[in-house]
Amino acid sequence: MVNTLLAETRLGQWLMIHIRGRNIPTLPTSFLQFWWGFIYLIALMNFWRLIFLLSEFQFLRPGNGWLYFSAFFVGLRLDAVIASYLMLPIAGLLMLRLFKIKEIVFKYLSFTYLVLISFTISLINIVDVFTFMEFNSHLNYLTVRSYVTQKESMAYIYAEYPVIPAVIVLVLLTGFVFTLYRKGDRAIKAKPSTVGMKAVGVLLSIILLGTSIRGGWQERPIDWGQAMFSRDFLANQIALNSMFIFGRSAIQFSSGSKAAELVSYYGADEAFQITRNLLESPETDFVDNHSMRRINRGTAMIKPNIILILLESHSGLFCGYMNGEEHSITPNLDRLAREGIAFTNCYANGKRSAHGIGSTLMSWPTLPGLPLISRVESVGKVPSLGTALKDIGYKTLFVYGGDPQFDNMKGFVKANGFDRVIERHDFSNQAEGTKWGVFDHYVFDRILKEVDEAESPIFLTMFTTTNHQPWRFPSSYETKVGSLPDTLYHSGLVHRSMSYVDHVMGEFMELASQRDWYENTIFVFIADHGLPIAKDQFENIRNANIPFVISAPGLLLEPKLIEQPVSQVDIAPTILGLINYDQSYNFFGQNALSPGTPVVCRITEDEALWLEDGYLYRERFGQKAELYKVTLPIRDEPQAIEVNSPLIPYYQEHFRAYIQTAATLFKGFRTDRD
Repeated sequence: MVNTLLAETRLGQWLMIHIRGRNIPTLPTSFLQFWWGFIYLIALMNFWRLIFLLSEFQFLRPGNGWLYFSAFFVGLRLDAVIASYLMLPIAGLLMLRLFKIKEIVFKYLSFTYLVLISFTISLINIVDVFTFMEFNSHLNYLTVRSYVTQKESMAYIYAEYPVIPAVIVLVLLTGFVFTLYRKGDRAIKAKPSTVGMKAVGVLLSIILLGTSIRGGWQERPIDWGQAMFSRDFLANQIALNSMFIFGRSAIQFSSGSKAAELVSYYGADEAFQITRNLLESPETDFVDNHSMRRINRGTAMIKPNIILILLESHSGLFCGYMNGEEHSITPNLDRLAREGIAFTNCYANGKRSAHGIGSTLMSWPTLPGLPLISRVESVGKVPSLGTALKDIGYKTLFVYGGDPQFDNMKGFVKANGFDRVIERHDFSNQAEGTKWGVFDHYVFDRILKEVDEAESPIFLTMFTTTNHQPWRFPSSYETKVGSLPDTLYHSGLVHRSMSYVDHVMGEFMELASQRDWYENTIFVFIADHGLPIAKDQFENIRNANIPFVISAPGLLLEPKLIEQPVSQVDIAPTILGLINYDQSYNFFGQNALSPGTPVVCRITEDEALWLEDGYLYRERFGQKAELYKVTLPIRDEPQAIEVNSPLIPYYQEHFRAYIQTAATLFKGFRTDRD
């Protein structure tokens, strides 16, 4: 039938003449075998994902079957990342195969490598199953390192687990699955190819491998947050790839091992006690002897809505209420500052958005190394404002007009107390914006809608995007923003985009004031970080100066301008203090509205700043330490203290104990099973 149709057309006749009896060039067989190996590794990882699910069968929730099924598809992107990395050595062999080595050598090396990789994948996954059963968290590099280096731990493993039978089963299983792989490999028949088709094969392989290794073409490569797709804890854990978590933790350890050495100064108990003394407050009580868990003293708890606005790149030097030279840039924030509670000496704990989000939502200081929200410890439940409020009945929502996979924001908040995430895809395609996300006025409009529809107290965190390079905002706001002088620090473009954010924030507050829920809402405005506008030093404390304003119309708080130093870690305890939160919380910050010893800790790479009692301690890890006397607000060059002053070791001890304790306690978090 097909031959008849072909013969009835001239094209068909030409094809039959030229194709009959000829071999059509195709992609080289070695490329097809390469991608078969890629698929094989993904299939093997999903086999172990199924084993993991079965091992947790007693904890599966009835009615969530579709979620557990979906977890396999959600996890495919993480599987592809691992498979891509594991196939890189074979990709190298493949390039040599095309030009130098013989096919028999290529196959021998490839098969040997895949046998070893198959065994390694199975070994890591079976250990992961038992690790999760015991610790309720996936296997990570630190777990392996601590067990392997301790005789007692290894003896325990041999005594309690069937190690030898398990190894035998793994060897047999590896042989079985590799046999299946070989059958598929042999089914790929050798066909002729040309130099042109080889070039096509190379190009396609580079594109596909590059795409898989990043998990897609989004702004940044995907992280473990990709698996935080549901409210079901176990469904998220099924979606995680144990190899990914193990590899991620190894990378974290290698980048953080030096960082860990940087913050190891004293005995753990000594550092812990110094830190406890620093964080003591007459309005809170510590509830145990091994953590920073505290409970508020106070009256009956209230449950107003809480709207936390994280302002991208808002520098305190550009806010009128903090710097009189900038009165024309932030009139709406300035008005809220006059009518509410405002802080003139608030500082960011780190230099990037990821650090600001972590310190604000977790009340935990930035640590040397990776941001807290992307560390493997955060896969489970670490302290967070979202979890604390969810535990007392709040609906929790994170709103971001861009891609929340960036910096692992979505994964972190989904894993730690937030019910929903609203992101770029939830806005109309017609919504304008920059590469970072839709313009902020769309996002402010959306949160009005969300609070209007809320049936219970809501904790909503919004992260703005527009005040960021390329410092562009919608043309419809040009006349409202007007022309602003490029005066202070030569940042005219920043002035304009920051002014736009202030305008839309003012419009939001005006519309909110017309809602019934306005009087029953606490609004908190805080920046994620400052801007590097004071460039006379490697790290200048003025760069970290950010706005912090509280507006609580229904609480009848006396307007107040507070000059004591605070930082992002103090946001969560302050919010809990405002509502008289009556549960314990494990935070590192202090209620900025209650008496205490205000301290500020800022870490940027290998540079640390510590602000306490009007002194600024500055340390370049492993190099030098300096102390300065400062006058708040810090606008001029601080006065250096003599190097032999006893004050230097005094504040050095406070800083080092604080950061050491924060690092030690953070590593100790374990996931609680829901």
